[in-house]
Amino acid sequence: MDDWRVLLGVAGFLLTLIGFVFTRAEKSAGITRELEQRTHKNELSIERMRGDNAEKYATKHELRETVEDLKKSINGRFDRLETKLDKESTS
Repeated sequence: MDDWRVLLGVAGFLLTLIGFVFTRAEKSAGITRELEQRTHKNELSIERMRGDNAEKYATKHELRETVEDLKKSINGRFDRLETKLDKESTS
């Protein structure tokens, strides 16, 4: 009779232990999925920020090039105007 009680006690303990292990494994899997989702969202956010920064700096670079081209064009026109005025003043 005592052997059955010990056997039932050990079986109950093993079932409790197995239930605990499965519960922890499910909880860990849920936490892992949540962390993977958060990591994925963060990676997407970082990529968007990189794209925005690249676009922003590319725009600034293009703006600089445009301003330089405009300066060259204006200076060229003033040079031609000065040359024309010099020719007229010497004539």
